[in-house]
Amino acid sequence: MNERVVVVGGGITGLAAAHEARRQGLDVIVLEAATRAGGKIDSGFVEGTELSFPVDMAADGFLARQPEVVELCHELGLGDDLVAPTGAQAFIWADGALRSIPTPSVLGVPFEPDTVAATGLISEAGVADLAARVDIEHEPLAHDASVGEVMRPRVGDEVFERLVDPLLGGINAGNADGLSIEAGAPQLFAAACAGGSLRDTLRAQVTAGQAAAGGPVFNGVEGGNRRIIDTLVEQLGSRVHLGQTVVAIERDGAGWVVVTSDARFPADRVVLATPAWITAGLVAPFAPTAASTLADLVYGDAVLVTYVVDKAGIEHDLAGSGFLVPRSEGLLMTACSWASSKWGHYDDGRHAILRVSAGRTDDRRWLDLDPPQLLDHLGAELALTVGLHAEPVTRITPWRQSLPQYRPGHMARCDEIDTELALVAEGLVVAGAQMRGLGLPACVRQGRAAVAGTSAA
Repeated sequence: MNERVVVVGGGITGLAAAHEARRQGLDVIVLEAATRAGGKIDSGFVEGTELSFPVDMAADGFLARQPEVVELCHELGLGDDLVAPTGAQAFIWADGALRSIPTPSVLGVPFEPDTVAATGLISEAGVADLAARVDIEHEPLAHDASVGEVMRPRVGDEVFERLVDPLLGGINAGNADGLSIEAGAPQLFAAACAGGSLRDTLRAQVTAGQAAAGGPVFNGVEGGNRRIIDTLVEQLGSRVHLGQTVVAIERDGAGWVVVTSDARFPADRVVLATPAWITAGLVAPFAPTAASTLADLVYGDAVLVTYVVDKAGIEHDLAGSGFLVPRSEGLLMTACSWASSKWGHYDDGRHAILRVSAGRTDDRRWLDLDPPQLLDHLGAELALTVGLHAEPVTRITPWRQSLPQYRPGHMARCDEIDTELALVAEGLVVAGAQMRGLGLPACVRQGRAAVAGTSAA
């Protein structure tokens, strides 16, 4: 009899796990508490507009040079629908103006002082500070630490706060001073572990990346990333059970039984692809230390507001992919993506589509605003930054407890969770954004590894 795998959680991790199980010929089902699959991936039409296509409500792209999602799309028959962004310039809003992000850089960390100076983003003193630090020889990093702990001594406070934190802190709805460099910025972690000067190690990374480049850095799916979810669900068919809240997991001899409010599902192996606080409750009877670690994981709250307006209603030409906002600027928004410029499939020739993000673990102001107040606040900031002066059509998409915060030591804690489960609860596997990466490629990699029995690290 085929091994039976029960996947708890129908986000991208859980669906990727089920897809892999199906490919291996295993008997698999997915139990998802919500009435739709996809978790934190969604796309939809913007009501009240003339747009003839859906717009992503969360992530609109993924790293193409991490191959997991690209490969999955080809397996699903979506390979011909992969699209690349325009590659246009990105900006930082600082001192009342949009200023180009200097290149070259790695995860927001520049290493050529002359190119930084040319942007006008960093003061003369800040550029001089970068120049004095970037060639200092450092001993190899011997353990995980925060991005701030490692990068501030190598680039200076001003560069860190105006370039590094807006990118890494913004992506995670957190603060780069508290972000694990190993878990949240692996390229920077590799550079720090190599030792030597930051300029030399990052130059080598960029050179190697350019030599290995066989295509775009990022991809998206025409029609929205939701198509990945919908195609997975379609191909999995009756294996996906929506509206099934798992309330417990019980031992059954050498196997398991996954219990919902109205059914019991026997399993040889259980893949838990649920948020950390839910996973913690399910594994607590068998692995209390792992459960405690999972329960302690903090999540960030964010909101994404989509604006659709006639291009004539914005003064800026939107020639670029968008901009980031340092926390020192005091704005509510953390970033604004110019989706209709960034992606060709969002450009209908008439409308500007802006995707505005807000929310950090240390800036929760948006949670205190009702929808009209939120729109008023962000609309005023768009008037300031890009000259919005027409009435847009908007869509608010809140993402509560959506972004796990990887604190220093996170990867070691993940190893400890895996070790405890292997020792005391063989057959239970934890995967997903709360573990080893929250980007789509990392989640797909973890889902497949959970079924294949390989490491996702």
